[in-house]
Amino acid sequence: MADYDRSTGAPWSAEDLAQLRILAAEGTATSVIAVQLNRSEEAIAHRAAQDGINLTAASHNPYDPDTLNR
Repeated sequence: MADYDRSTGAPWSAEDLAQLRILAAEGTATSVIAVQLNRSEEAIAHRAAQDGINLTAASHNPYDPDTLNR
């Protein structure tokens, strides 16, 4: 029998949505957001699209002096 993922289909709480907005605004990668919210990348992308949240990750290369102050 396959493992059951309890977060599958779980409703989004106001706290989850607030965290999604914050992480997306910071330019956090979708994969990292998924881990932090215990959801799949597809679920993150779907909910972001529903709420008009932009998931385009900004470059945060620590070795690039142009991105140090972002």
